[in-house]
Amino acid sequence: MSDGKRKGFKVKINNLLIIIFFLVTNIGVMFLLYPSLILDTVDNGHWLIVLIHGFSHIALFGLLLFGVSKLKEPNILKNLPKKRWAVSLTLLVPISLFIIGTVIVAIRTYAEFTTVLFLNQTPMFYVMVIFITTAGYIGLGSMESIFRTTFLIAATSSYVIVVIFILSFFNAEWYNFFPAKVSNFDFLLEMPFITGFLILSPTFLFIAFLPKGKKFNYKTVFWFSWLLILFIFMAAYSPMLVFGNEIARNFTFPYIEMLATVDIDWSIFETLTSLFGLSLLIYATLFLGMLLHILRTLYQSIFQTSKLHASIAMVIIVIFITAVANMISTWEQVQSHIIWIVPLRFYTFISLLIFIFWIGRRDKHET
Repeated sequence: MSDGKRKGFKVKINNLLIIIFFLVTNIGVMFLLYPSLILDTVDNGHWLIVLIHGFSHIALFGLLLFGVSKLKEPNILKNLPKKRWAVSLTLLVPISLFIIGTVIVAIRTYAEFTTVLFLNQTPMFYVMVIFITTAGYIGLGSMESIFRTTFLIAATSSYVIVVIFILSFFNAEWYNFFPAKVSNFDFLLEMPFITGFLILSPTFLFIAFLPKGKKFNYKTVFWFSWLLILFIFMAAYSPMLVFGNEIARNFTFPYIEMLATVDIDWSIFETLTSLFGLSLLIYATLFLGMLLHILRTLYQSIFQTSKLHASIAMVIIVIFITAVANMISTWEQVQSHIIWIVPLRFYTFISLLIFIFWIGRRDKHET
C-alpha cells in the first residue's frame, strides 16, 4: 500500500472525537461509584450535592481546557523545560502515581461488578487479568486509535444507552424526591462528599496529553461537558426515586439494582442490567486503556526512553497493578483505597493547572 493510501486511513483527533470520548468515559465511571457516594452523603436534599459536585467538575474541566487552549501544543509533555527533573518530581511522578492508584481501584471495582452481574463462578483474579490485559493492549496503541475505537463503540451503543436512560425512570415513585430541603451543611466535612468531589477527575486527564493537530474548539467541548450535571442527576436520583433513600443506600451498585426492576421484551438480554452493565464494562476498558497510554507516555518523558522501552515498562507496571489489586479482598477495602487517593487527586490537578498556566504565561512572554 502506498504512503498516500495509508494517509487516507488516518483520522485526526477532532472536537467530535474528544466530546464522545469525554462523555463515554464519564458514563463508564459515574454510574457505578457515584450513586452510592451521593446517597451516603445526606438523607435529603441530594440535588445540592449534585449541583456542587457537577459545577466543580465543570469548573475544573473548564480551567483545564482554558489553560491548554493557550499552549502552543496541547500536550504538556511537549512544553517541558530542558531541565525537567524538578517538573518530573513535582508533577509527572505524582500524575503517574495517581494513574496507578486509580487503575488499581478501577479494575478491582469493575471486577467486583463483573463477578456479581455476569461471572459469579469465576475467580476475581482472572476477571481482573482480562480487564487489565485488554486495557493494556489499548494503552499500547496511539491516542488516535483509542479515540477511533471509542467513536465506533459509541456509534453502535449510544441509542441503547439513551433508551436505558429514559427507561431508568420507568418505575420511579416521584414522592421519594421529597423532602428536598437541605437540613444542614455538615456534609461538607463528610468523607463521602469529599471523596465524590473530584471522583471524575481521571476522565479529564487526556485533555493535557492530546497529540499535535489542528486547533481544537475548546469552547464547544466545554459546553458539551455540561451534560455531566444531567448524568449525575440520573445516577443519583434514579435509584432513590425507585427504592427510596434508605433502601437505595444499602446497595453496592444502586443504579444497576434499579435497572434490574425494569424488564423489556425486545432485548436479547434478560434485563436492562445486563445490557447496561456490558456497556459500562466496555466504556471502562477504554477509560483504563487511555490512562495506561498516558502512563506510558509519562514514563517515556520522565526517563527519556524509546517507545519500546516505555511499552515494556508499562507491561511490568500492569503486572504490578494486577498483583496489588488482587490483595484487595473486600469491598470495604476498595472504598478505603478510594479515600487514600483523594489527597493525591487534589494535589495532581492543582499542580497540573499551575504548570499549564505557567507554561502559557512563559510562551506569551517569549512571543
